[in-house]
Amino acid sequence: MAKKQQESKPKSTRDMRKELEEKAFGLKNKKQKAAILKQIETLNLKEQLEKKEKMRMEEKRNVPVKQVIPVGVDPKTVQCINFLNKTCADGDACKFAHGEARKTEKPKEEDVPLGPKRICQFLIDAMNSGEYNDGWTCPFPRCSDIHKLVDIKDSTQVELSIEEYIELSRQSLPEKLTPLTEETFKEWKLRKQKEEKEHARKVKALATGTKGVELFETRRDLFKDDEEAGELDYTERCYSESEDEEGHSK
Repeated sequence: MAKKQQESKPKSTRDMRKELEEKAFGLKNKKQKAAILKQIETLNLKEQLEKKEKMRMEEKRNVPVKQVIPVGVDPKTVQCINFLNKTCADGDACKFAHGEARKTEKPKEEDVPLGPKRICQFLIDAMNSGEYNDGWTCPFPRCSDIHKLVDIKDSTQVELSIEEYIELSRQSLPEKLTPLTEETFKEWKLRKQKEEKEHARKVKALATGTKGVELFETRRDLFKDDEEAGELDYTERCYSESEDEEGHSK
């Protein structure tokens, strides 16, 4: 069985020039020699252009890049790109990790919300009316919307305004977003109208004077468990409330 012929590798510019120089050496025909010398000159020009392109790519690779991370992320948990490219001039003063990046615990997949949460409408109403303070609590039982406008940094809580919260939310948006068209605007308007009707229904439910326990037993569709629901002991809370009522009656 005949052996398969191996594909010949393409010749480099240097090898092609060497072959042409060997052909031109001792050649008496002036026209042929001139043609070969012209080919050699073309190869020399090509080699110079390749060297310039290589130097340009090397210089471009050595230019430091501006590294951007999401808001609230510890820079020491992110590897410095310029350090990996050997172009970081900050040294130990660099805010990004130069050695092994600090490991952070990733949230479990089941704990990550499927969609973006929205700010509680009761909270917005309280802030607009001036009723919001540190002791404010949502009047709707077990509301799963956002109630705390805080930015956690170095284990310190910093209160944020509505404007600051919106700005942080805008910065954390993905690059690819739904373009604003007449159709998408109509969809957004219908969704907002639906949310306002839902909020009005909740207000009406609270205005009836029904207790939270009765409301939970009769209208379970109004309630959604939040992330910390499993940590609360409702039995103990109800028991303490019953003791207070007995103490007052005595």
